[in-house]
Amino acid sequence: MHAVPRSRFLLSSAARPACAVALALGSGLATGASFSEALNGELSADRLAPTFLQLDFQPGGAVPGSNVVSGTVGRNGGVVDLDYLWVNVPAGYRMSELRVGTQTTVGGGGSFVGLAAGDTMPVASDASTALGLLGYKVYRLEDRTTDILDDMAAPSFGSSGFERPLAAGDYTFWFQELGSGSFDYRFNIVLTPVPGPAALAWLLGAGLLALGAGARRAPV
Repeated sequence: MHAVPRSRFLLSSAARPACAVALALGSGLATGASFSEALNGELSADRLAPTFLQLDFQPGGAVPGSNVVSGTVGRNGGVVDLDYLWVNVPAGYRMSELRVGTQTTVGGGGSFVGLAAGDTMPVASDASTALGLLGYKVYRLEDRTTDILDDMAAPSFGSSGFERPLAAGDYTFWFQELGSGSFDYRFNIVLTPVPGPAALAWLLGAGLLALGAGARRAPV
């Protein structure tokens, strides 16, 4: 695999409407940006120069934005296919889910996705621990359609762990599979808006009302 130049990948304004319709029909979520190795070329194999994708969101921020990345990993001819993707969560939004797509396949006991803060991957592919990662997950077929960001958030084998949802900023994903052959992956990186003061006040009020209703129903 060749390294893709470290440049921003953004959908053209002409391509956005058609892509938006296709993604909305396929996922049932609001549309965002997307990167497909089948359409856009190979993701970078260089952990210090990942392919960049500016994450997008539904205009107005009323509903979650689903950003789709898809590709293949595996081992062919003794060469391990490594994929690295650098994403930016824009200000006012946060990464709330990493949902495994139904098209995902795995080899052996599962495939690997790692997550680090910043615009490079600080951990080498032959590292003996997860030190330097925020989190990781060995995902399996049963994880399809589920959100695995919560699993990745727990510290494990040297990873630091993190609070979810993840705040605005740069993050780098690492996709890998050690099994022989080629295996597809598809992930939805879901963004949600950070609640403003009005929304927080409404949530607090709703919580207090729920507590009051519960107290009134409680037996004497």
